[in-house]
Parts: sequence; structure tokens; C-alpha cells
Amino acid sequence: MLTSPQCISLSRLKTNYIDLLQIHRFASNVTPEEIMKALHDLVQTGKVRYIGASSMRCWQFALRNEVADKNGWTKFEREMHAYCNYHGIGLIPWAPVAAGLLAHPVGEETTRTESGTGTVFQPKLTDWDKTIITRIQGKVASPIVGMSSEKRVEDAVGVNGVKLTEEEMKYLEEPYEPRAVRGHA
Repeated sequence: MLTSPQCISLSRLKTNYIDLLQIHRFASNVTPEEIMKALHDLVQTGKVRYIGASSMRCWQFALRNEVADKNGWTKFEREMHAYCNYHGIGLIPWAPVAAGLLAHPVGEETTRTESGTGTVFQPKLTDWDKTIITRIQGKVASPIVGMSSEKRVEDAVGVNGVKLTEEEMKYLEEPYEPRAVRGHA
């Protein structure tokens, strides 16, 4: 009988393992050793193939990787860009469709907006953001997708192979301005 929380989760997901398990946010009340040992154990038992982290400062990420290295445990696969490039760690996007904001026309009501919870992105939209979102409707591409239904997955798969021209790419990127880092502990 599978009774561990990990086995129950895998059973619910109808899989024997998770390709990439990412921890979220820095937990100051849990030691780096405890976190990294638990993640390492999941990798060693075959329940998880790779581990990663999101929404933490580079030093917090590096500390955990150093603890894992010192103990011979599994290290993160992720500031972080410079750190990751130097150590050969891959990067993936977080909130690739901005909690659904990029999946709908600007201002369209969704279950999330109707519930009053909204998203962390909505209150901060600038006119430039709205311009970008309007331009990219139907053109968003991401190696990791944030979709809430099978239909959205089918729609995304349907655009496989579509190539944008240089002019289209320039048009989409024109008003883009990099943002400050948000969401870190």
C-alpha cells in the first residue's frame, strides 16, 4: 500500500515519477540541509528526476546548492542567469502566461477575475503592457505552458511550426521594457 505523501501525490497524478520538482520561495524556518536532503531522497528513490527552485534570491539558491554539493546530494538544475550559465544549469519561465492574463484579451472577464482574486499581474498593468498583450494575443510561445484546460493545450499544439518573420518579432518586442525582479522572499 502506498501511504507516503509522495506516493499518494504520484498516484493522484497517475505517474510513477515527476520529471522536474521545483520548490517555491525561500523557507527561513527550514534549514537548507533539511530541504536539500529531502529533495535528494526523492531523486534517489526515483520519484523525482530533477530538482529546481523559483522565487528566491541568488544567494539563497546558491546556499542550497552548496549544502547539497558538500553532502554529495542532488543539486538544483537554475541568479541566477550568470550563476546558471557558469554551472550549466537550465532555466525555465515562471508564470509563462502571467496567471492567464496573456491567454485572454485585455479586460476580458475570467473565472479568476470574476472571483475577485485576480492575479498579481493585473493591478500593475501599464499602457505599454496592454499594448504588448494586445499585440501578442495568439502569438505567445513558451517552452513551459501555463494552461488550465485540455482545449488550451490542443490550441497551443496547433501552432507548432508557425514561424514569425523578423518584422513580426520586432513589432511584438518593440515596447518591451525589462521589469524589476518580483516575488522573492
